[in-house]
Amino acid sequence: MDEQQKKKYTAEVDEIIKSRFEFIDRHYLSIREAYHKHYDWPELDPLRHEICICIMFGLCQAAITLTNHLLESLLKYALIITHGKNKKQIEDEIKGRIITSFIEKYEEGILIYGDANLDKTINRACTVGLITKDQKKMLHQFRDRFRNAYSHSDKKKTFGKSSMPVSGIRLENDKFVEDEKGEPEIAKLLIGQGLVQAMMAQNDAPEYFLYIDKLAREIREKLFGPVDDNI
Repeated sequence: MDEQQKKKYTAEVDEIIKSRFEFIDRHYLSIREAYHKHYDWPELDPLRHEICICIMFGLCQAAITLTNHLLESLLKYALIITHGKNKKQIEDEIKGRIITSFIEKYEEGILIYGDANLDKTINRACTVGLITKDQKKMLHQFRDRFRNAYSHSDKKKTFGKSSMPVSGIRLENDKFVEDEKGEPEIAKLLIGQGLVQAMMAQNDAPEYFLYIDKLAREIREKLFGPVDDNI
């Protein structure tokens, strides 16, 4: 890369960063604590970190889809670990085969929950005491509103019955002429869905993530005890 190309590249990157400032101002304080405070759970902490970065920079549709992944991973890991705790291992049998014994401890749980759907893992997590009945109800709402809506691109679930005022325009004799006015349901109006979804995500992503983040911390403490903040 020559000097001219380097300057152009640097200017482009600076412009991208500047364009994100409004989102940092809007979202940073709400997710600041979640960003700085780890779970001490390596399987989930990278997801937490990436979601926070997405929200900070206004990439809220990405944050929602990653929070969907965080939710599914959280419940599956928690259920597998809970199932494995019921499998006793004698210390003498572990010596010299620590990796094999670790795999054996959790392989049955992985078979049961590794490919389980979210409906099943939510219900099971409540049954074994990982979440409350109120949390179960909320997670089922999230499953429909965010996981199914975004992951399956189901616009009826994304927008529900929400509508918006629109005006039709047609070209007549080389001039734009106003046509029909109305307030159709967004789910039925292909034009504009992308922009509306992006705007909705700005409001939905932080709230959704912070709920799952709080839940992850509660479940983590049930499984492993309090987090050592000095780590």
